Amino acid sequence: MNNKNKHIFENHTKEQVNFPDNITIETITNLKEFKTFYKIPFNIYNKNPYWVPPFWTELNEFFKNKNPFWSHSKCKLFTAKKNSKYIGRIVAIIDDKYYEKFNKKIGLFGFFECINDYGCAEALFQSAQKWLVLKNMDIIRGPINGRIDVGCGFLANNYDSIPSLLCSYSPEYYISFMEKFNMKKIREFNSYKIDLSKPFPAKIKEESQKCIESGIRIRKLNRLRTQKELKWWTKLVLETYVDHWGYVSVTEEEVKSRFGVKQLRWFVDPKLFLIAEYENTPVGYIWSTPDYNQIFKTMNGRLGILQMLTFLLKQKQIKIGKLQFIGVKKEFRDKNIGSCLNYKTLVEMKKRGFISAVVGLIDKKNEVPNATIVKTGAKPYKRYLVYEKKINN
Repeated sequence: MNNKNKHIFENHTKEQVNFPDNITIETITNLKEFKTFYKIPFNIYNKNPYWVPPFWTELNEFFKNKNPFWSHSKCKLFTAKKNSKYIGRIVAIIDDKYYEKFNKKIGLFGFFECINDYGCAEALFQSAQKWLVLKNMDIIRGPINGRIDVGCGFLANNYDSIPSLLCSYSPEYYISFMEKFNMKKIREFNSYKIDLSKPFPAKIKEESQKCIESGIRIRKLNRLRTQKELKWWTKLVLETYVDHWGYVSVTEEEVKSRFGVKQLRWFVDPKLFLIAEYENTPVGYIWSTPDYNQIFKTMNGRLGILQMLTFLLKQKQIKIGKLQFIGVKKEFRDKNIGSCLNYKTLVEMKKRGFISAVVGLIDKKNEVPNATIVKTGAKPYKRYLVYEKKINN
């Protein structure tokens, strides 16, 4: 097998550690064990109507050596079983670029799932923490699934609805796990919800018009020239997100490995991927989609022919939009470009009969995007919390 198609954990040594109450923590070392790791949340959420099963192909590809993320990162995967039944999992991760950015030896935990049994959760946290200490980390932080755009934070409210695309679901008892393990909240990310049955506030219309009058041109993505569009877009993503908490500078190739970017041409909705240009140069963008989680919920983590046919047949039935990513060059942030992109996106969604739209996640401390989205009439919706603890005193 090509080494790039092997998984990052295939050279790890098999370990088993016993904890009280017949709990055993095991490390993942091969594909069979990794499939068990993948299936654990299906058992935890089998009666939960809101959880959206992750796609096997996405998780599988993430942990392959060819993922550019692993060129500067390392990890250890753990599963927990009690009385021979698998009931939890966790990944300990060290990203050299991440702790270099913060100038602290910060290790991460992510991909955490566990039944409502603190003994099991504690054994998982202790296993991740022990590995990070052995690797000379001083802090454990999470949940962050390697990168904050892959998934971060435990859900802290509104547990009775399906999470929007690229957002996760977790039960309320995970918050108590953090408190019992002496983890302290370090960051809060928020999503917002916009009621599209209501008129848009006058202010956002005014700011959108001012933006156009200032010489900004808004166009849709040219799907027939996707590769050319990606060349400027990846550079602009790195430029506009460089100061965001938790984001690190990476190669353009790594950016392209995220969010299914390489497959962009086949599923992007050009009227919901808008570009702001000044003198024919891109200076801002917004990438929005229908909230495909409404369909992905029914696919049970599979992406076969039947699931793809279901997606094609049902995608036009979606009536919820999702504003995923927005970025504006620093020197153009006084031209109301964010408001203009938001407004034109919401107008398009309203035309399609969407009843609502979800925005975010947005870092609570990132004042500008929070203030900009409130101008649309958006209301706070879901909160996600990230925690940390000193581990190497």
